[in-house]
Formats: sequence, C-alpha cells, structure tokens
Amino acid sequence: MLSIRVATPADAHAMGLVSTNAFRDTLSTVIFPPHLRTSDKDVVTPWRAARTLRRMNEGKPTFVMVDTNPETNEETIVGFAQWERPGGATKGQEGEYDEDRLAEGLDADALARMMGAMDVEAKKQLGPDGYAKMWYLIILAVDPSYQRRGIGRKLVRWGLDQAAAAEGQKVFLIATPEGKPLYESLGFQVLGGFDAGGLLYYSMLWTPSVAN
Repeated sequence: MLSIRVATPADAHAMGLVSTNAFRDTLSTVIFPPHLRTSDKDVVTPWRAARTLRRMNEGKPTFVMVDTNPETNEETIVGFAQWERPGGATKGQEGEYDEDRLAEGLDADALARMMGAMDVEAKKQLGPDGYAKMWYLIILAVDPSYQRRGIGRKLVRWGLDQAAAAEGQKVFLIATPEGKPLYESLGFQVLGGFDAGGLLYYSMLWTPSVAN
C-alpha cells in the first residue's frame, strides 16, 4: 500500500539509495565519473544520503512515498521530494559542504559548475533574487522499479498543496528532459532550456492562479 509521510532522519540512507538508482545513468555519470572511481563499492548513496540529511537538518520540507507491506507493516521508501521554503536558500543552489569536498570519486569541480549554471539560470529567469522568494523543488526521485505508477505526480502534487498552494506562492524547479512532461502536466510552465555540465535541463515555474 502506497502512502506519503514526512521524512525522518532515519530515512536518509533509503532516500540516498532511491536517488542513486533514479539518477544512475544521468546526473551521477557527470559528478561521479568512472575515471575517478577507485573501487566498485557504492560511493554515491552515502554522499546523497548525507546531502539529504543535511538539508533536512536545515529544516527543508522532505516527504517520502512508502510502500507498506500489509502483513508485516514493513515500509519500503520508493520515492521522495525535498523542498526549499521562500527565504531559505543557501549560497547558490547548495553552497559548499564537507561531503562535497571529501566524497570518494566525486568530481567537485563538475558539481560546482553544474550548480553554478543552475543558479545563473534561476537569476536569468527570475531576477537577481532567483527563487529566494518562492518555493523551490530541490529534488524529486522515484525508484526505477516504481516509476510510471503516478508516484512522482503524487509527491509533487502533495507538496504543492501542503507547502506552496496554501500560501499562494509560486514554485520554481529545474527539470530533466525525463521529468519535464510530468511537471508540464501539473501546470508548470517552461521558462528556458540550458546546459549544465553537459546535461540538458529546463527551468520551470508554477503559478497558483494559472495552474488552478
């Protein structure tokens, strides 16, 4: 049985694993390139888990979709969404943190260039304050084995209803080509397309009066 709940710190590793699997063949190939790998161990999940937990500790709203076994009541986290409140943005998109500098196999320069390109795009489309005065969807990730079941839609819709729409705030996000159709179906408008680290992204905006 699928349901949404607020994430807890104990969920960090599971969320890290979901995002590792969701972006294994896209984002991870740029920021964790094969030539920097020194072993076959999973170095991406711990980095993603630490990054997700750090955001949670900063108070960023985080919601998980769980699949609960009705017989054992055991939960499996299959997707999550993490948001930035208006006025809560850190330096650029993410700033610089220990896990960025020290993570094994991470191309920190590639990550910095990617985040820098996203910040430039946000300010280009929204003005010098970027998305600081609106809600920002930091990340949406769904485990590949659970994709195409409406989980991403439910997570974004729940976030819009609970966080953004209740306050009449606009919502900004950066979408991959794969995620763009989902966001468009939810009422997001494309502001522009741009290259970040060799990957194509789209800046998108959701306005309550237009979407509803």
